[in-house]
Amino acid sequence: MAPRAHWKGYLKLSLVSCPISLYPGISAAERVSFRQVNRQTGNRLRHQLVDSITGEVVESHDKGRGYEVGENQFLIVKDEELERAQQEARSRPFSAVSSPMTPAEVQPTKREALRAVEIRKRQDAPPIVPPPAPPPVRIENNRTIELDRFLPAREQIDPRYYNTPYYVAPRDQVGQEAFAVIRDAMAEKGLVGMGRVVLANRERPIIVEPMGKGLLAITLRYAHEVRNETEYFSDVPQITLPDEMIKITEHILETKKEDFDPAYLEDRYRTVLVEKLRAKQSQIPIRSVESAPSWQNVINLMDALKRSLAAEQPARKSNPTPTRKNAKSTSKPTPSKGSPSRPRKAG
Repeated sequence: MAPRAHWKGYLKLSLVSCPISLYPGISAAERVSFRQVNRQTGNRLRHQLVDSITGEVVESHDKGRGYEVGENQFLIVKDEELERAQQEARSRPFSAVSSPMTPAEVQPTKREALRAVEIRKRQDAPPIVPPPAPPPVRIENNRTIELDRFLPAREQIDPRYYNTPYYVAPRDQVGQEAFAVIRDAMAEKGLVGMGRVVLANRERPIIVEPMGKGLLAITLRYAHEVRNETEYFSDVPQITLPDEMIKITEHILETKKEDFDPAYLEDRYRTVLVEKLRAKQSQIPIRSVESAPSWQNVINLMDALKRSLAAEQPARKSNPTPTRKNAKSTSKPTPSKGSPSRPRKAG
């Protein structure tokens, strides 16, 4: 059975484009996962959304998004506002990469928001009614990965930016030639293509490079998602070590040097856990499951009645019921106890 494509679209290079499919390069199907159950009954537990102030249960359709600006104070953000922000972000030029905001930069904004709320309460001002929002504009998703720049080597990208790998393959025979042209040209020049793709309504940077007969694509994290290493290494002192100590350590490294083997990436905890779960499962008696009635067992009521009637007719012929004349002759009238029988008049 062919694998299921995660995303279908087009790969574009200048005026050349070809239909492609993205397939996940990693799988979580083999991951061992557990459910929360009741220890007493073994039944699965269900979660409920509860209002933190009122304690009332909240239905899923009343769930929304909120950005915290103070203690138990949130700015309600609608889906339409997020869609407009996504649309605006796609047309905005790239700005200089800045470091993530520190807590000191975020804190004044929270204080200003709380101060504005207090002033509004003191003045007892009526609530501000915002103007009606314009109709939502959905983010443009043309399902196209346009390679707009190329890197001389993937080593230029810090591995911390790597996110999720995908396999890229041509979607049909019509685009195989264009797909091969883009793949072989990048392989000949040793270049890595870079572009952007919309996955799950979120735009992500992505790199594409040749891999065998296909292409390997890796989505990248955004710059603000990667932490600065100086925050963790600034307190490490600079130590001058003796040359003899370094040479001994280098000798130990040489004795342990070998080529990479994927077998070293085995999740031994998962292997042991699966073995124990299988042994535990073999001790549980097999639970009998009632099979659902097949559609072939559904009987038409009219057909059943006709068959029942036909089955009763031979029984009636073999045991005929006495006629009315025979019944009168065979049955003797019994006079009632209360009234004696009168003699019949002659003539």
